[in-house]
Amino acid sequence: MIRKATVAGRFYPGSKESIISQIESFDFDDKEPVEAFGVVAPHAGYQYSGPVAAKVYARLKIRGSVILIGPNHGSGRGSDAPPVAIMSEGSWELPTGEVCIDGELAKILMEEAPVITEAGWAHEAEHSLEVQIPFLQRFAGDVSNAPPIMIDPIIMARLARDQVIELADGIFRAVEKYGKPVTFVASTDFSHYVPHKTAHELDHMAIKKIEALDGPGLLDVVSKNQISMCGVQPTAVVIEVCKRLGAKKAELVSYQTSGDITGDFSSVVGYGGLLIV
Repeated sequence: MIRKATVAGRFYPGSKESIISQIESFDFDDKEPVEAFGVVAPHAGYQYSGPVAAKVYARLKIRGSVILIGPNHGSGRGSDAPPVAIMSEGSWELPTGEVCIDGELAKILMEEAPVITEAGWAHEAEHSLEVQIPFLQRFAGDVSNAPPIMIDPIIMARLARDQVIELADGIFRAVEKYGKPVTFVASTDFSHYVPHKTAHELDHMAIKKIEALDGPGLLDVVSKNQISMCGVQPTAVVIEVCKRLGAKKAELVSYQTSGDITGDFSSVVGYGGLLIV
């Protein structure tokens, strides 16, 4: 199965040259990247969240296959998807080049975490992971040469709290069994459509829990304070897996809201980029 780009020309430019140009236009640190377990990165249109995404990906030394976990927004056939859907074979074809699925790792993930179900079709219209790929390609190497990263894309609908932790346990077992380096990406935006000041206050409550790699605490603070963080469960899964793999903390690399871009602070979306080390 080849998954074609579905939001090229909308969330990000439609041509390779334009994508490269836009990513390079963002103000990011071009120092040597650091070895890390993964990142938490936003998934809005590049004009809004691209600056945050570029800053966090620029810090990441990508190792091995990339497990991307994001929310299922229910676009297209995604509304009929199983709770946790993986595309376990084939490739994704974007203007920046083709990225292949790591079928070996996908098989182990489904074995160790049975809630993960093969449903490549569920990814067809979902944007939360697609927008991450050009950044991975750019910061893995020269995007014009289509660097040979491999991915395992997973999207999640809402799970019960205990299922989130069980999923993290299963993914941890799978990575241990796989025995090769893996990098994680948790795809999420933070507060949606609240005033800038409110977003900043609420989002930093969640960010503190991410920095502490406290998955259950993140779920609790988001629920208690009604923070409209669309990828809270994918983020909780990723930080819990990384903690089990030896991560000590997450570092906030960048945070801003859409208001910082548009100048309209009355109703914003929050974007955070964190490096898990």
